Amino acid sequence: MNPNQQDEWITKHIPHRVRAAIARLDLEKSLLRVKAVLDPILQTDTDKVYWRCAGDSIWEGRLAATRWLIEFVGIRQSKGGTSTVCEKRVPSEDVRIDDFDGGRLLDHLTDDGKLLASVWKGCSLASSHATNCHHPSVSDQDVLPKALAIIVKHLQDTIYQKAGKELRDYVLERV
Repeated sequence: MNPNQQDEWITKHIPHRVRAAIARLDLEKSLLRVKAVLDPILQTDTDKVYWRCAGDSIWEGRLAATRWLIEFVGIRQSKGGTSTVCEKRVPSEDVRIDDFDGGRLLDHLTDDGKLLASVWKGCSLASSHATNCHHPSVSDQDVLPKALAIIVKHLQDTIYQKAGKELRDYVLERV
Protein backbone atom coordinates (compact mmCIF):
# COMPACT_ATOMS: atom_id res chain seq x y z
CA MET A 1 0.00 0.00 0.00
CA ASN A 2 1.27 3.44 -0.80
CA PRO A 3 1.63 6.11 1.94
CA ASN A 4 -1.63 7.87 1.00
CA GLN A 5 -3.61 4.62 1.17
CA GLN A 6 -2.01 3.74 4.50
CA ASP A 7 -2.88 7.15 5.90
CA GLU A 8 -6.50 6.80 4.83
CA TRP A 9 -6.77 3.42 6.52
CA ILE A 10 -5.03 4.66 9.68
CA THR A 11 -7.20 7.78 9.97
CA LYS A 12 -10.56 6.46 8.69
CA HIS A 13 -11.12 2.74 8.12
CA ILE A 14 -9.48 1.32 11.25
CA PRO A 15 -10.88 3.93 13.71
CA HIS A 16 -14.35 3.42 12.19
CA ARG A 17 -14.20 -0.31 13.06
CA VAL A 18 -12.81 0.40 16.53
CA ARG A 19 -15.66 2.85 17.24
CA ALA A 20 -18.23 0.29 16.06
CA ALA A 21 -16.63 -2.37 18.25
CA ILE A 22 -16.44 -0.27 21.44
CA ALA A 23 -19.90 1.32 21.40
CA ARG A 24 -21.50 0.84 24.83
CA LEU A 25 -18.41 -0.84 26.28
CA ASP A 26 -16.52 0.49 29.27
CA LEU A 27 -12.88 0.56 28.18
CA GLU A 28 -11.51 2.95 30.77
CA LYS A 29 -8.85 0.40 31.75
CA SER A 30 -7.76 -0.19 28.16
CA LEU A 31 -5.37 1.74 25.97
CA LEU A 32 -8.26 3.89 24.74
CA ARG A 33 -9.22 4.98 28.28
CA VAL A 34 -12.79 5.72 27.21
CA LYS A 35 -16.21 4.97 28.54
CA ALA A 36 -18.41 4.64 25.47
CA VAL A 37 -21.59 3.92 27.39
CA LEU A 38 -24.69 6.03 26.96
CA ASP A 39 -27.75 5.22 29.03
CA PRO A 40 -30.71 7.11 27.62
CA ILE A 41 -33.78 8.16 29.55
CA LEU A 42 -36.57 5.90 28.36
CA GLN A 43 -39.87 7.55 29.16
CA THR A 44 -42.27 6.00 26.67
CA ASP A 45 -42.85 2.58 25.15
CA THR A 46 -41.72 4.05 21.81
CA ASP A 47 -38.45 5.15 23.45
CA LYS A 48 -37.96 1.64 24.84
CA VAL A 49 -38.62 -0.06 21.49
CA TYR A 50 -36.37 2.41 19.67
CA TRP A 51 -33.51 1.87 22.12
CA ARG A 52 -33.97 -1.91 22.05
CA CYS A 53 -33.61 -1.82 18.25
CA ALA A 54 -30.62 0.53 18.48
CA GLY A 55 -29.00 -1.67 21.12
CA ASP A 56 -29.45 -4.79 18.99
CA SER A 57 -27.96 -2.95 16.00
CA ILE A 58 -24.99 -1.85 18.09
CA TRP A 59 -24.47 -5.44 19.22
CA GLU A 60 -24.52 -6.85 15.67
CA GLY A 61 -22.23 -4.06 14.45
CA ARG A 62 -19.84 -4.74 17.33
CA LEU A 63 -19.55 -8.40 16.37
CA ALA A 64 -18.92 -7.60 12.70
CA ALA A 65 -16.38 -4.88 13.52
CA THR A 66 -14.58 -7.07 16.06
CA ARG A 67 -14.31 -9.93 13.57
CA TRP A 68 -12.98 -7.45 10.95
CA LEU A 69 -10.33 -6.19 13.39
CA ILE A 70 -9.27 -9.71 14.37
CA GLU A 71 -8.85 -10.68 10.71
CA PHE A 72 -7.01 -7.40 10.10
CA VAL A 73 -4.35 -8.34 12.69
CA GLY A 74 -4.14 -11.75 10.99
CA ILE A 75 -6.02 -14.23 13.18
CA ARG A 76 -8.93 -16.59 12.80
CA GLN A 77 -9.90 -20.02 14.09
CA SER A 78 -9.37 -23.11 11.94
CA LYS A 79 -12.10 -25.66 11.27
CA GLY A 80 -10.33 -27.85 13.83
CA GLY A 81 -10.73 -25.17 16.50
CA THR A 82 -7.15 -23.95 16.75
CA SER A 83 -5.90 -20.43 16.26
CA THR A 84 -4.35 -19.87 12.87
CA VAL A 85 -3.20 -17.11 10.53
CA CYS A 86 -6.01 -15.44 8.60
CA GLU A 87 -4.60 -15.91 5.13
CA LYS A 88 -5.37 -13.50 2.32
CA ARG A 89 -7.44 -14.93 -0.49
CA VAL A 90 -5.65 -15.04 -3.81
CA PRO A 91 -6.44 -13.18 -5.94
CA SER A 92 -8.03 -10.49 -3.82
CA GLU A 93 -7.69 -6.98 -2.59
CA ASP A 94 -7.71 -8.06 1.07
CA VAL A 95 -5.80 -5.79 3.43
CA ARG A 96 -4.03 -6.86 6.60
CA ILE A 97 -1.85 -5.08 9.10
CA ASP A 98 1.30 -6.47 7.48
CA ASP A 99 0.52 -4.40 4.36
CA PHE A 100 1.43 -1.27 6.38
CA ASP A 101 4.80 0.22 7.29
CA GLY A 102 5.63 -1.22 10.70
CA GLY A 103 2.77 -3.71 10.52
CA ARG A 104 3.13 -7.26 11.66
CA LEU A 105 0.63 -10.01 12.25
CA LEU A 106 -0.29 -10.71 15.84
CA ASP A 107 1.14 -14.10 16.83
CA HIS A 108 -1.71 -16.59 16.70
CA LEU A 109 0.13 -19.06 18.97
CA THR A 110 0.22 -16.76 22.02
CA ASP A 111 -2.51 -16.72 24.66
CA ASP A 112 -3.71 -13.40 23.17
CA GLY A 113 -3.80 -14.97 19.71
CA LYS A 114 -5.77 -17.94 20.98
CA LEU A 115 -8.27 -15.65 22.71
CA LEU A 116 -8.72 -13.61 19.53
CA ALA A 117 -9.25 -16.80 17.50
CA SER A 118 -11.97 -17.88 19.91
CA VAL A 119 -13.63 -14.44 19.78
CA TRP A 120 -13.39 -14.52 15.95
CA LYS A 121 -15.25 -17.83 15.93
CA GLY A 122 -17.83 -16.56 18.42
CA CYS A 123 -18.45 -13.40 16.38
CA SER A 124 -18.67 -15.43 13.18
CA LEU A 125 -21.23 -17.89 14.50
CA ALA A 126 -23.20 -15.40 16.58
CA SER A 127 -23.68 -12.89 13.80
CA SER A 128 -22.48 -13.89 10.35
CA HIS A 129 -24.66 -16.94 9.82
CA ALA A 130 -27.34 -18.87 11.64
CA THR A 131 -26.12 -21.89 13.58
CA ASN A 132 -27.59 -24.28 16.10
CA CYS A 133 -24.38 -25.25 17.82
CA HIS A 134 -22.40 -24.23 20.84
CA HIS A 135 -19.88 -21.54 19.99
CA PRO A 136 -17.37 -19.51 21.96
CA SER A 137 -19.11 -16.87 24.04
CA VAL A 138 -18.97 -13.28 22.96
CA SER A 139 -21.64 -12.13 25.41
CA ASP A 140 -19.46 -12.44 28.51
CA GLN A 141 -18.84 -8.90 29.76
CA ASP A 142 -15.08 -9.40 29.91
CA VAL A 143 -14.36 -11.24 26.64
CA LEU A 144 -14.93 -8.51 24.04
CA PRO A 145 -13.27 -5.70 26.04
CA LYS A 146 -10.22 -7.93 26.60
CA ALA A 147 -10.05 -8.86 22.91
CA LEU A 148 -10.42 -5.24 21.84
CA ALA A 149 -7.72 -4.13 24.27
CA ILE A 150 -5.33 -6.68 22.72
CA ILE A 151 -6.14 -5.45 19.21
CA VAL A 152 -5.88 -1.75 20.05
CA LYS A 153 -2.52 -2.25 21.79
CA HIS A 154 -1.17 -4.20 18.83
CA LEU A 155 -2.37 -1.57 16.35
CA GLN A 156 -0.83 1.23 18.43
CA ASP A 157 2.46 -0.59 18.98
CA THR A 158 2.87 -1.32 15.27
CA ILE A 159 1.37 0.77 12.48
CA TYR A 160 0.26 3.77 14.53
CA GLN A 161 3.61 4.09 16.30
CA LYS A 162 5.44 3.76 12.96
CA ALA A 163 3.20 6.50 11.50
CA GLY A 164 3.79 8.74 14.55
CA LYS A 165 0.07 8.74 15.35
CA GLU A 166 -2.20 7.80 18.24
CA LEU A 167 -5.11 5.50 17.42
CA ARG A 168 -7.02 6.94 20.37
CA ASP A 169 -6.99 10.40 18.76
CA TYR A 170 -8.68 9.09 15.62
CA VAL A 171 -11.16 6.87 17.45
CA LEU A 172 -12.30 9.79 19.61
CA GLU A 173 -12.23 12.34 16.81
CA ARG A 174 -15.39 14.40 16.54
CA VAL A 175 -17.05 14.47 13.18
